[in-house]
Amino acid sequence: MTSGLDSTTVPADVAAVAATRDLGGHRESYPNRTSKRLLFGFGVLWVVLGAIAVLALVGVGSGDDSAVGPAIGFTGAAALFLAAFLWVLLRGPAVSKAARRLQVHVFEQGWVRVRRKGVEVYRWDEVQTLYAQVTVQVTNGISQTSYRYQLTFADGRKIVLGTLATDMARFGPVLASQVAQAQLPKAMSYFDKDNPVAFGDFTITDEGVRTRRGKVLAWSEIGGVLLDNGHVSIADRAGKRISPQTLLGKIPNGYTFLLMMDTVLGKLRGAQA
Repeated sequence: MTSGLDSTTVPADVAAVAATRDLGGHRESYPNRTSKRLLFGFGVLWVVLGAIAVLALVGVGSGDDSAVGPAIGFTGAAALFLAAFLWVLLRGPAVSKAARRLQVHVFEQGWVRVRRKGVEVYRWDEVQTLYAQVTVQVTNGISQTSYRYQLTFADGRKIVLGTLATDMARFGPVLASQVAQAQLPKAMSYFDKDNPVAFGDFTITDEGVRTRRGKVLAWSEIGGVLLDNGHVSIADRAGKRISPQTLLGKIPNGYTFLLMMDTVLGKLRGAQA
């Protein structure tokens, strides 16, 4: 089932490339985005500078020769920001039919990204490393969320999906979740053979979780993982933090780490029941 689109089908070239990579059924599509901050900024500057230019022109019209230079300067600046405003607007999906085609289409086994330079296809199980950075900034009571997902694939490809890549507020969690689910079986298989599995500052071992300081927290004392304002730490059975904190966005395959911790702890609790 398709959602997030007015159309109920994906473009033929997208469907074709998805079929060549065995991505399975189509699940959802996310539109290209226009930077509202850029539009707002360019628009405000155009209006302000345009107003000043008008006042300067009024001065020129009244015979004030000293206003000629400012009139020319502010008129030119206003024209420049108007051009920038129109450039961003006309390249955005609200106006451009070509821009509306630039979407991310999610399938069962991966996703297809349509860009101006062509169509790109990726599988969840081909992602080797994912850094998922989500930053929330609050200015004058107004929050702004930015996204940066850095991915490395098994074949060496590297991509970065930023805030404007698509609707990252919706696609980002899907990406992180699907990659983690694809990586978990391999990680658990490696772990079940008595191998430690490293996730940046944390390493999951048979004995417990080793932190960046070298201390091993035994499974018997671990109650779970704490996630507080984007920071990850290990908690004891009472919910108290017993490890240093690390930003989730700085942990390679951080969501796989969270999922694996839940899986291992679940197995241990099941064995004790």
